[in-house]
Amino acid sequence: MEHQSMRAVILAEPGCLSIEQVPIPHCKPGDVLIKVEAATTCGTDLKAYLRGHPHIPMPGVFGHEYSGIVADIGEGAAFHVGDAVMGVHSAPCGTCFWCMNNQENLCEAIMETKVLGSYAEYLLVPAHIARVNLFKKPEPVSFERASLLEPLACIAHALDLARPSKSSRMLIIGPGAIGLMFVSALKYLGVDSVTLAGRNEKRLIIGEALGADILMLDQLPERLGRGFDIVVECTGREQIWERSVSCVRKGGKVVLFGGCPPGTSVQLDTSRLHYDQIEIMSPFHFGTKDVRQARGWLIGEQMNLDPILSGQRSLEQASDVFEDLKAGVGIKYVFRPGLISAE
Repeated sequence: MEHQSMRAVILAEPGCLSIEQVPIPHCKPGDVLIKVEAATTCGTDLKAYLRGHPHIPMPGVFGHEYSGIVADIGEGAAFHVGDAVMGVHSAPCGTCFWCMNNQENLCEAIMETKVLGSYAEYLLVPAHIARVNLFKKPEPVSFERASLLEPLACIAHALDLARPSKSSRMLIIGPGAIGLMFVSALKYLGVDSVTLAGRNEKRLIIGEALGADILMLDQLPERLGRGFDIVVECTGREQIWERSVSCVRKGGKVVLFGGCPPGTSVQLDTSRLHYDQIEIMSPFHFGTKDVRQARGWLIGEQMNLDPILSGQRSLEQASDVFEDLKAGVGIKYVFRPGLISAE
């Protein structure tokens, strides 16, 4: 590499981000070094910024959604310098109990071997990830859109478990980036009845533009009519987990997608769960099948995701970006490491 160091966003502790010069990683066999063109913000990163996160070490490099251009490769890698690529930040080991039982998302090594640091000029994708979950980016697909592969894979995993039909009555609670991406995915899949509930009116209006019926959260009646067939909770708040169960019909499904803080607990009506035969699922992460499903959605370009992106920012604006997200301003920002802040 011409330059031996790069700019990177470092999460020192909750609420404290800095830009530092760190060494550019070197490729080992099978590794792929990517010059990051786009890195999108994520709700998980916001949680880490606000309170820390068990899967994001501090201090450390930050960010995990990305797309870019191959800058260097290790021996045996199936890419060439100059390839435009899109990928995710993890891959299953393929040999543990969970991988062998079709639960790759629960692989015992998947969190320990993931890669972080997409809020930087370069990102090293290790060989085990590059081999199965890094792909060439078709030219018509923008880098911004391509960087949404990881969150969309999480949604693909959740929908694979929930299995909505086109006639399902869906309720999405939480109009953040994930809730809005659920709306986009469901409308792309042809689901007619999708309702989005939340408190942020500006985000609800975006959900309406994506095809959802909208409700303010305090206007959401319990078990509206017969109740919703599938309720997807996207806030990660304990009280909303509890309320989600009251909104679903007898025999319906509740998808607890939003992760609550470690150590918290909820109270659920056991009579409702048992006698109304409520199915509760809590999808986490994704497997290789989900990544490929999400990639197909992205490169088809029919799924409307543009309203979810709130603009481009330089790495030097990282603190401002996360303060905006904390305040509910914007939805999903795109860091472009090639941009240099005028500040």
